[in-house]
Amino acid sequence: MIIGIDVSSIMYGTGVGNYTLNLVANLLKIDKTNQYKLFFSSLRLPLPLEIKKFSAYPNVKIYTFKLPPLALDFLWNRLHILPIEFFIGKCDIFHTSDWTQPPTLKAKTLTTIHDLVPFLYPHWSHPKNIATHNRKMKWAIKQCSKFICVSQSTQKDLQQVFPQINPQQITVIYEAAEKKYADFLKLSTAVQNQKKNKIKNLYDLDKYVLVQGTREPRKNLLNLSLAFEKFIKLHPKSKIVLAITGKSGWGQEVESKSGHIKILGYIPEKDIVALHASAILLATPSFYEGFGLPLVKSLCVGVPVLVSQNTSLSEIAGNAAILVNPNSTDSIYLALEKILTNSHLYQKLSHNAIIQSKKFSWLTTAKQTLNIYKIIYNDLI
Repeated sequence: MIIGIDVSSIMYGTGVGNYTLNLVANLLKIDKTNQYKLFFSSLRLPLPLEIKKFSAYPNVKIYTFKLPPLALDFLWNRLHILPIEFFIGKCDIFHTSDWTQPPTLKAKTLTTIHDLVPFLYPHWSHPKNIATHNRKMKWAIKQCSKFICVSQSTQKDLQQVFPQINPQQITVIYEAAEKKYADFLKLSTAVQNQKKNKIKNLYDLDKYVLVQGTREPRKNLLNLSLAFEKFIKLHPKSKIVLAITGKSGWGQEVESKSGHIKILGYIPEKDIVALHASAILLATPSFYEGFGLPLVKSLCVGVPVLVSQNTSLSEIAGNAAILVNPNSTDSIYLALEKILTNSHLYQKLSHNAIIQSKKFSWLTTAKQTLNIYKIIYNDLI
């Protein structure tokens, strides 16, 4: 079987890129039989080192092109010309990106649905992004043999927005956190503390509630910050801060009246594991998430989580979370009060977090995805 995968998203370092990178890396660990053709295209950016490393596998060939995303959107989503085989040669299966849907000569296609934000909440998306996703999905519905959804919540959303898709075509396959998160707890207590202290000193932190992700309206940072300020007002001696990490997206930035909110911005990947492990809580009261990868990272290192009750987050967190109504500042405040002042509850949630994290593994993701490839291929022959 010859399997093609669009790996262009890896260069952006986004959630979709992280998914693609870990999926391919783990597919290559478990599959030495099938051939893999990796498609990468960028006008200005060079082939990322993470993708170059895949060329060490004898069953991998990488195809690079200097076409920008707008050109591929025009060729594949608008005109729907130039089959993927024109670029990478013969393939049996092609796993498309979340951005484009190329035509094929004979290859069967599948795509992964990470979320339905452009369709369910267009006010949180740029009009150009909405138009691109509409064009992509028009062709995906016609072409794709299978749709992979990263959560049951996303599957439900997909069926709501596109009821014409046969439910038998949809499979839920969870994402995961890299092995290095679970491995952190295997270190000696002394080494763990050393790494935690290094991170706290580097970012001038002591006790903190962590927020990770692109800063944009759907992350609900405004309500979270108001709830946290209320907590600090009622606990004036508390030294806990709200540490907000991630790239700046768009929308109103939060402000701190008490000085207990820190905007740390982008954090290098080398610091992320210890940053999660050093936090006393991860807060993700988002209005909408397709999966919630930072959540799984915190679960792996035994950190309890505060999440919204009406998204995929409650599905992923299980009984390791305090659930909140994202529209209610009081609900978020009461959850903070409950988890930050009740040591018995905190220890219970921390214990549950480690148990819940074992449900997610990139190797499992790869095995289940490879099985989907085989199902499509068997139907092909």
